[in-house]
Amino acid sequence: MYSLTLPRLTVLAAAGTCLLLTACGDANAPAPASEPPAAVSETTPAPAPSVPSAPITGEWAALQSANGKYPSQSGLLENSVISQPLKVLLGDKFDAFKTNMQVESPLQQDGDVLYLSGNKPHQGGSDAAYLLVNPQTKALEVGLWQGGKLEVLKTPGSDIRKPADIQTMISNASS
Repeated sequence: MYSLTLPRLTVLAAAGTCLLLTACGDANAPAPASEPPAAVSETTPAPAPSVPSAPITGEWAALQSANGKYPSQSGLLENSVISQPLKVLLGDKFDAFKTNMQVESPLQQDGDVLYLSGNKPHQGGSDAAYLLVNPQTKALEVGLWQGGKLEVLKTPGSDIRKPADIQTMISNASS
């Protein structure tokens, strides 16, 4: 059995303090050189842009004032620069689209794409909709679920990138 005398206790206490300081590091010491971040795999998709790559100009620039607002507050579907093109695109499905947008999200922006989504009250799994707008190309895309079946209507010749929220919506609906 070992006996701990005062000199041994002092040495042990000093050694313990040194170990603790070494483990915790010195706040005034320069930070050690860090490893460079690992290279991103080419198969990893780049994050979607969150700011427009070019400013919205022309008459569709007015859509910027609706960004962050609910369509029912901003008049986006009824009294905006996209109202008439949207009604032409949807034709007799415009009323179903409005019904499926009653529980609505605010207009959001992801890069050059403005978008919103919604659903018919208490029918989110079967009657829902989304709207994509590309103000640069003046293109629209609508996804309209009726009775659980998705129909996509879009400006002829257009191909609007779907933001992650809309991709998730589509994925969840098909599950």
